[in-house]
Amino acid sequence: MGGAMKESGVRLLAVEHPLMMIVAIVLITIGWSKHKKHTIEKSKFKTIAIFYGLALLFVLSRIPWAQWFS
Repeated sequence: MGGAMKESGVRLLAVEHPLMMIVAIVLITIGWSKHKKHTIEKSKFKTIAIFYGLALLFVLSRIPWAQWFS
């Protein structure tokens, strides 16, 4: 496992990608739960936009783009 952690491509697929996808799912779940508690429409959509935006950023940052475009 130590050798795999030294190679960035293997580390991305084995550790970083799954971990960031789990974090993104957690952010989406938290955002959905928090938005249901707000009564003001502007506040609801601001909360959901922030959490969903962060989740999208995490997903896009850890997609193995090099494997798709090489």
